[in-house]
Amino acid sequence: MSVTQSEPQTLSEVPFKVLDETLRQLRSTRNDIIRYGVWNTRNLTDEEFNHADDRKLLGYFRQDLLETRFLSKGRKIDLIQLWHWFDDQMTGTEPMLINGEEHFVNVHDKDLEKVRKRISEIQSFLPTLRGDDLEAFKRVKYKLRRTVLRLTYDLHHLFKRLEKYRKNFGGPMAPRADRIPLEAAVEIPEPPPIDEHDHDVE
Repeated sequence: MSVTQSEPQTLSEVPFKVLDETLRQLRSTRNDIIRYGVWNTRNLTDEEFNHADDRKLLGYFRQDLLETRFLSKGRKIDLIQLWHWFDDQMTGTEPMLINGEEHFVNVHDKDLEKVRKRISEIQSFLPTLRGDDLEAFKRVKYKLRRTVLRLTYDLHHLFKRLEKYRKNFGGPMAPRADRIPLEAAVEIPEPPPIDEHDHDVE
């Protein structure tokens, strides 16, 4: 196998074959996150969230963020591990395998950084979720929910931007036989705009 080391690039600058593989893997990662990583809290309305039992909400967050389903690998991992499966290739920590060749990329991109920031914020909440201190959870539950919802928005924006870049190259995406298809999650509706101002409900 040959190794191609890349200089720092934005997603708009990477070669077509790298963009194509990045988009394919991001789609799968995004689908796993949105279907199984943020499902419960993403689908609760504000009113439902405000009136839900805190013990039940804690269970929802634990199920979503600590037991995310990694469908293509057939196991449950936490959300951070799932994201790093994709992002380690963007930072050159792990090679991206394209047609039997290893490509080490080094992506510096503003929209990717937004998603990384959300993932890092969610990671800071995981010790609380792994514990059983309900009072500690109550103090962070609104901020955690906002972060989760913003993650879905940032993922959607990043994915749509990559799709736009790819359309500029032209041509359909090639099929990937060794990935498990997620037919039910291929089309995920755009999330509503998110108020970036913090309004905690105490």
